[in-house]
Amino acid sequence: MNKTRIFLLAAVCTALTAGAVAFIATRGSGDAYLNSLPKEVNALARLDSKELIAEADLSLRDVLKILSRSQDSDDNVQLGINMKQPVYGFVSTSGNFGLTAAVKSEKDLTAFCESLNAQGQASELTSQRGYSWVVVQQQWLLAFDSKKALAMGPAVGAAQDQLRAEMAQLLEQDKADSGRESELFTALKNREEPLAAIVAPEILPANAKNTLRKLKVASRADALLCLALEADDNELELETQVLAQSDQVKEQLKSINEFLRPIKGTMIEHAHAENVAWMAMNVQGQELLETLRSNESVRAALLIMNFIIDLDRIISSVDGDVAVELTDASSLKSGQVDASQLKNLYVTAQVANTDFLAGAASWGNKLVGVQTLSEKDFAVNLGNASMYFGVDDKIFYLGAQQGLPSEKNEYLREESRDIKGARFFATFAIPTLLEQTGIASQLPFSLPSFERLNLEMEDAGEFHLTLVAPKGTNIIQEILLAE
Repeated sequence: MNKTRIFLLAAVCTALTAGAVAFIATRGSGDAYLNSLPKEVNALARLDSKELIAEADLSLRDVLKILSRSQDSDDNVQLGINMKQPVYGFVSTSGNFGLTAAVKSEKDLTAFCESLNAQGQASELTSQRGYSWVVVQQQWLLAFDSKKALAMGPAVGAAQDQLRAEMAQLLEQDKADSGRESELFTALKNREEPLAAIVAPEILPANAKNTLRKLKVASRADALLCLALEADDNELELETQVLAQSDQVKEQLKSINEFLRPIKGTMIEHAHAENVAWMAMNVQGQELLETLRSNESVRAALLIMNFIIDLDRIISSVDGDVAVELTDASSLKSGQVDASQLKNLYVTAQVANTDFLAGAASWGNKLVGVQTLSEKDFAVNLGNASMYFGVDDKIFYLGAQQGLPSEKNEYLREESRDIKGARFFATFAIPTLLEQTGIASQLPFSLPSFERLNLEMEDAGEFHLTLVAPKGTNIIQEILLAE
């Protein structure tokens, strides 16, 4: 082959390669809509409706039923959005909320916007810079073409003009200028749940910020917060995780893990058969006492209690699992708790020794007496009520009855696998709690048929909040298809 032919062949190959690259660039990839994500955001969320529908095991008829609720008619409404691709929401650094999605049919999306306009919920469509624009409910801007849709707001008046310019820039930016390489997007990619979000501490409510400050978290330089929601048959689980960024936060989380040791499950067999709430952890007593004293209100309460019994010494002897049980929540309805209502509390704890019992016979004062019932059992007389405390096989108890309960709590036994190894575990009987406290009548909505609310911390900064419905329930179906 002579040099001329070699040159012509190379030219043809180069042209074909350039043409292929140009075609791909023009056509765009399936996730090109993500290029419209801002590079800097304070929160980023992802909804994978395809995965959500798969978990819910919804039929096509069920899906159409859900979609039709947003319309006045029961007709099959084509939104024009590609729901096989995840939808991303964000909070921009300018404070606006945003939503970006892949477009399946520009024609259908246009028709949908026109139907909103006919209902008085949106402005007329306009065309600008190659995109269709519409204002929804007078404060939300929506722009789209055949590949992507971007909505942002709320904004009115001059702020809307400014937002339009910001959105136009986002729609035109390429991958390198987008948020696809950002810290929040990278963290979100590691989550498999159908609904997940990564949030910077700066935009959290004041009470959440105060809680995070105890972990030395003040800004995104310290940590990010991950929220993820998924369903597993009859359970709906929300996971909250602190993603430590600074060494200071990592050390703080490490110290909490050292304080809250893995639960052994010893107290599962010493719970009442029926209760409203039960919570457990595993601690060393002296460390627990120092932690309790660090709170001014708790320190004052400890001081008062120590005039009756040597509570400091009891707490210092703890070494192992501790459980606190609430057998009745009716006293919480009034919001006022007195000594007689302490009968609904029951505390059990593993102790390293029983040396504190040596002086128990002399505890009490002129107002509150302590009565010796046996070598290891005592009663505290509180006017109209009595509290009992003592030790049985190195397990300390404090409650309205003498000795450890002989009942068995079947639910705790079933959950023993999740309880053991966790650093904190709490469970609440939802129907009983709502009924006894009167909360149900105050809720602006009705809860699905949840039986339990469980709160579990596997490691410091990693919480799992689980709502449990009766076995056989598909909880996602029940929520999505509820009338």
